Amino acid sequence: MSAVVEYMNAVNKSLSARWPALHVVLGNESCDLDSAVSAIVYAFLLHSLQNGEEAIGVVPVLNIPVADYPLKSEVTHWLQRHGIYQNSLLFRDEVNLGRLQEGGSLRMTLVDHHVLPPADARLQAAVVGVLDHRPLEPNAPACEGGSVIVEQVGSCCTLVAEQVLSRNPALLDPVTASLLYGTIILDTVNLNPAAKRVTPKDVEVSTQLARLMSPPPSSVEVFQELSQAKANVSGLTCDQLLRKDVKVATGGGLRVGVASVPLRLTELLARSEGGRSLTEHLATRSYSLLVLLGFTTTQETVTRDLAVFCPDASLRDQVVSQLVEGQGGVLQLAPLEYEGVEGCAAFRQGNVGASRKMVMPLLKAWLTARTS
Repeated sequence: MSAVVEYMNAVNKSLSARWPALHVVLGNESCDLDSAVSAIVYAFLLHSLQNGEEAIGVVPVLNIPVADYPLKSEVTHWLQRHGIYQNSLLFRDEVNLGRLQEGGSLRMTLVDHHVLPPADARLQAAVVGVLDHRPLEPNAPACEGGSVIVEQVGSCCTLVAEQVLSRNPALLDPVTASLLYGTIILDTVNLNPAAKRVTPKDVEVSTQLARLMSPPPSSVEVFQELSQAKANVSGLTCDQLLRKDVKVATGGGLRVGVASVPLRLTELLARSEGGRSLTEHLATRSYSLLVLLGFTTTQETVTRDLAVFCPDASLRDQVVSQLVEGQGGVLQLAPLEYEGVEGCAAFRQGNVGASRKMVMPLLKAWLTARTS
């Protein structure tokens, strides 16, 4: 059995009772494959570097409720394929981080994000490390005395693998190497420059990981396998699709859901019962408005759509203007022809390399401007 699987089997619901303190490695709220694998492998690394005398457990926590785990089809597929099952995982609603923080027994390392959402701001004092691959936000809080590694590469797992290679390469058995490799291949659309996600470091690190597996993997087959798993949403309702991969931006008294869905938006909107599902989702999640990011990927092509749903026409028009014109029209949005849904403005996105990582700063800038 792989050492990472043995480690995860020890990360169970009684772990917090066995340790007087916990070092939690926390992924982001979308809990996509990059976030989940980064949390697991980086926690495994930090655990391995302990001298055996520290009275603290190092555990990865997936930043979603356990009930949402089945929605993460590529995550469940890839982890199970490598022997890591749900009963070996810890989810956000299974660990009371606030209580640990109040008792002075919490340390946290953030992976695949570097700013806690407002609801978690009280936990900032416990953050002792950051490992992220997105642009550093201007007002990001300082990580006092901690390790901060922020570098724009295609996948956070590239940075995790780099850390393992430099600090404890013995951990990289074929299973651990494969967990990281597949995630990098998916995130970079099989290292495809046309997707505008890949960097030389992603190529270099994925090549090193591939050498640790026997036989060497076919990147095309890995990408196809994970793409199919991610796109397997046939059994999901519209509400479940909107919860599958979502992040939230807040400011100016508004709460904006930004949902990424692995299909064309015309198909999602067709499932929305004329927009009724979107309206119900807004109410259930207490969103002021919803930004929908649709995408499809193949080895050769990437497509992206974007829509803004908001019953308030004035608010909707403001967000549309920001996304169409922001940063000189960087998203390259053009109106999308489709069967209309009231309250929804939909666009084809010309800049297929602009993922949610580029959309979120535009939204946050608009929200910040509302408060100034």
